[in-house]
Amino acid sequence: MNSDVHPRISLNLISAMRWSIDQQLALIHSSGLHAISLTTSQLGERPDEVIGKIRAAGLQVVSLGSGGVSLIDNDAATLAGLHPLIDAAVALDCPVAFCVSGPCPARMSTDEAFDRLASTLGPAIAYAQSKGVRLTLEHSSPAMRAHGFVHSLADAIDLSCETGVGIAVELQNCWYERKLARMLSQHVNRFMIVQYSDFLVGEELRLNRRVPGDGSMPLEWMIGQLLDAGYKGYFDLELLGPRIEAEGYASAIGRGIEWLSRRLTCWGI
Repeated sequence: MNSDVHPRISLNLISAMRWSIDQQLALIHSSGLHAISLTTSQLGERPDEVIGKIRAAGLQVVSLGSGGVSLIDNDAATLAGLHPLIDAAVALDCPVAFCVSGPCPARMSTDEAFDRLASTLGPAIAYAQSKGVRLTLEHSSPAMRAHGFVHSLADAIDLSCETGVGIAVELQNCWYERKLARMLSQHVNRFMIVQYSDFLVGEELRLNRRVPGDGSMPLEWMIGQLLDAGYKGYFDLELLGPRIEAEGYASAIGRGIEWLSRRLTCWGI
């Protein structure tokens, strides 16, 4: 492993989303990373083949995500919708299976959708636990309302308190929240993975991220708060958007890894 890459950094393969799995794995090998995340959509039409390649590469899969299906109809439908995600996590020996909340029907209030989600998650959480996997929820961007209605870290924490579901902290989707330091400190044990990237204020919000250090987010402060609170998990680099495409995956990913590796090392982590 490249000594310059901090061992608590992982890469979500969505950061090189237009590349094949072979190209992605070659980049990871050359970068010295040992840990990755990915989504079920990246397993493609031959998931067993992709899973085999990932396992043969000796990589640790630290989180597996999915999204887009409704999770608020009833217990059985929620379990059925999350079953493939959980089973794929088991196949990858991955401890964290995360999802977004799924769509909210037209004209339904967020309160009603939230309450319905809280009431339907139980069997899926139990099934995941029986397989050695922690079912986890990512709070999604308001720009992605069609995929989820739990947008704030505060609401994700409320859901976790009610149901026991873990939380995937997406720094891109909570850096503007009030009382963030308190939330990070008081609920750090609920955080299964932390996703990091940057955003430049004034640019389009939807699917538009920057390499850490190129944007407006107080990333060092947020990561410092998490570490001070005792967060022990991975920091998952997740990049996408026109600036990443224009720069090129290898360069953007390399800079994103270097940015955090240098800081974690300087902080003695």
